[in-house]
Amino acid sequence: MGKTTGGETRSGAADNLLEDVVRAILEREAKQAAGVADFGEGDSGAVGSGSGEVSSQVDAGASWQIRPSVPWTYVTPVDAAARDQGWKLHLSATPLSAPVVLARAAEVLARHRCPFKFAATLEELSKLVSREQDRGSVGKFITVYPPDDETAVALAEELHQATYGLSGPPILSDRVYKPGSLVHYRFGVFSAPSELDNDGSYASRLTAPDGTRVVDERNAWYSPPAWAPCPFESGQAPARTVAPQAVLLADRFVVRRAIRHGAKGGVFLAEDRTTGTEVIVKRARPHLGASFDGRDEQDLLRHEARMLELFGPLGVTAAKVALFEADDNLFLAQEHVPGMVLSGWVGERRFSVTGEEWRDLVLRVARRLVALVASVHAQGYVLRDLTPNNVMVTDDGDCRLIDLEMAAVPGALVRRAFTLGYAPPEQVHAAMHAPAPAVTADLYALGGTLFFLATGCQPALAADRPVGARSRNSRLETLVNVAAAGDVVSSALIPAILGLMQEDPTRRWDLGQVELFLDRMVVGFPSVVADGWLPGVGEQDRLLHDGLTHVLRTMSPAEVADPAPQGALWPTSGFGATADPCAVQYGAAGVLTLLASVVEASNETSGMPDLRADLVAGLRDAADWTVRRMAGEHRPSPGLYFGRAGIAWALHEAGRALDDPALRTAGTDLALGLPISWPNPDVCHGLAGTGLALLHFWHATGEARFRDRAGDCADALLKAAQHTSDGVLWPIPKDFDSALAGVTHYGFAHGVAGIGAFLLAAGTALGRDDCLETALAAGDTLLAAAEYRGEAAFWSDGPSSKGGLTHWCSGSSGVGTFLVRLYAATGDSRFREAAEAAAAAVYTRRLSAGTAACHGLAGDGQFLLDAADLLGEPVYHEWAADLAALLWARAALRDGLLVVPDENGTEVSVGWNTGLAGVLDFLHRLRHGGPRPWTADDIALRPAGAV
Repeated sequence: MGKTTGGETRSGAADNLLEDVVRAILEREAKQAAGVADFGEGDSGAVGSGSGEVSSQVDAGASWQIRPSVPWTYVTPVDAAARDQGWKLHLSATPLSAPVVLARAAEVLARHRCPFKFAATLEELSKLVSREQDRGSVGKFITVYPPDDETAVALAEELHQATYGLSGPPILSDRVYKPGSLVHYRFGVFSAPSELDNDGSYASRLTAPDGTRVVDERNAWYSPPAWAPCPFESGQAPARTVAPQAVLLADRFVVRRAIRHGAKGGVFLAEDRTTGTEVIVKRARPHLGASFDGRDEQDLLRHEARMLELFGPLGVTAAKVALFEADDNLFLAQEHVPGMVLSGWVGERRFSVTGEEWRDLVLRVARRLVALVASVHAQGYVLRDLTPNNVMVTDDGDCRLIDLEMAAVPGALVRRAFTLGYAPPEQVHAAMHAPAPAVTADLYALGGTLFFLATGCQPALAADRPVGARSRNSRLETLVNVAAAGDVVSSALIPAILGLMQEDPTRRWDLGQVELFLDRMVVGFPSVVADGWLPGVGEQDRLLHDGLTHVLRTMSPAEVADPAPQGALWPTSGFGATADPCAVQYGAAGVLTLLASVVEASNETSGMPDLRADLVAGLRDAADWTVRRMAGEHRPSPGLYFGRAGIAWALHEAGRALDDPALRTAGTDLALGLPISWPNPDVCHGLAGTGLALLHFWHATGEARFRDRAGDCADALLKAAQHTSDGVLWPIPKDFDSALAGVTHYGFAHGVAGIGAFLLAAGTALGRDDCLETALAAGDTLLAAAEYRGEAAFWSDGPSSKGGLTHWCSGSSGVGTFLVRLYAATGDSRFREAAEAAAAAVYTRRLSAGTAACHGLAGDGQFLLDAADLLGEPVYHEWAADLAALLWARAALRDGLLVVPDENGTEVSVGWNTGLAGVLDFLHRLRHGGPRPWTADDIALRPAGAV
């Protein structure tokens, strides 16, 4: 879980501060101009024709237009000519310097009548300079769109002179205009519209002189196209295209490798040439994390150095080695403590040791955690950020605290910071700048850390809306009891966990109570655990009913009536904001399939007859919207989850449920247009997903055209197969225009398991021995790649990596999805045993899983239901119900409806593989049975040739 430092919350008139600055300057210029023009920007970050938002005219004779939006406000003169691409300028700022930077920049830009945009509010700017910001976007407060290169050069100098000496962070994707300047430049898209790429996402594309279209990449380093001559560079060193092998800092520390990169500056492993030992080096860039109190990440790093000086000699944390500056960056070198952070240690140890050994390990670490917190409190500090990621378990079994930059004296003025799940309500809901909380905040965090130590489960819960709709204590008690069910060690710690995590700070256990409790456990640890309550079918039905109601309620009426370019039928965020809104992964197609399935199944016994009319109406609206939204937009990706194959499948299913021939025809026509040769062989984006859809259409329609085209897909995949020492593999070509270019995966989403599943289905349904032989080779490849830990089998994402992955996209769930079908088709006991071991892995790791179908409980639960059906073992259905219990424990209230959060764990979205639709389909299948969607089971498990 990432640390949250928040933004500068502004409201009311303060929201318009930056806009008012620009308006005042442009009003002076507007007296000498006339006319109004429109200026905007699409999701790509490029200047465009606007998104239909209401514009604001400066005055009756204005020659400028200001169009407020979030996160950007756009400013353009009426006579601005749109450019597709070119050299753009960026200016950085901090929340304190922003009004002055904007005012001085606006004066320059007004004189040149040059369009620009700026972060709409100081809160948005705070996000742009925060440690959580993507490195390729950090710091970009103002973006300037010069009409030509000559003007760009002139503007760069004038803007540099106007803002020189003001504060702002470096912009990593750009080159700084001059040393110490706020002005940066890069070549990029201006007004060229975003377009769907081969991965099913909207991307900004540049056009090379030869007409080639290339992605406008916003890397965390300056990387202009080779064909774009830079008008700014005069005697500067060329841009570096490869990272140096080693970097020497302070003539002492040789950086060998990065542990992690980030907007803040990164963490590195280095050699101390003075002592010959390894050290950890942290970097803080100037003005990153800048706030209204004038402090930034460099101040926090200096504070952390002081904490190491205080607590290092006490054995609480690592020792400080050196604090130094270089090139405006601040570095902290500290002792390298060999070991593993507690979050990783729990994942590795929890299933490698059992019984009394695990009990003793948990108690030893728990007692050490209490001692560490007590030491900090004894020195008069509160940690404010105790989490499993901030505890290092050393190789000799000791524990140290790391990342103490948030430690403070209780009552001292601090900026709010917390990690969701480990911060108490009084810390989460504090003002942005407020007195540091009392030490009781650390007690809550200690309870959350002990909970994770015992269970491997994160204690984070999505907020109810409205806030306070339910008791936080009761929600935590439900989560803790569900997570601890059946486990002796976890169950024994419940009283301490709940005692520490009380919502009321005055009711939390103190450290003395915890120490006494742990002492008693050492003497008399319980050998059995009492049966606790677990959510059952009533709770499953509630989640299903409320979830479907939420899906219907949150459909956008405006989008239903008039689909907008790049608009979505349901709210999206994160990657979903740039994904195809019609596709399965994040968009409408997954919801269509869910609604169609429920509509077809709903009757007097389904438990939801009251929703049937609304479900039918919602399905109709969503299907019609999808057809209209698809019109006129090219979709290169043919894949099942990100491309046209899944959309075609969904439209046909909607047509069948609604008895609508036009919708069925829309689906079949789209399916017939799918390519039968494609560079990407996978299920999500490529040919295996296309093949599965074509087999499904053959079963649904009986038309030989679909059978033949599915066979053509199989031929292409057989030809693409590479038989290596690691087995049969399907690499995605390195020269393919895709973010996945060059990857070789084992998993279902992008690799052997998914492709093998299609070839198995094709071989069975089409009676093709060549497909069956390669499917068997794929199964053997996965058997050889399995990593066994006890009775559980895990898989890495590919031959070149290690790690125990468990989900559908990569890991046990997806591999098991293929292997259990391979057993059903062949009767080979090796595949059954591996599928059972995959199920064991999924079940044992359920507490650390998220909620989503792609990489969480919903997809893992679907595999367990597969195992129950295809292996004839009811225990796997019981295991799937235990996964549903965790979904219940994670659910949040939204306007009276209990709904399961999406892949991020904090918000609710409806995408199939990432949000609510996939969760609801799992729950529906758990309660009412039926086939698993997006498989070819309907035809592959029939006799060869039968339709």
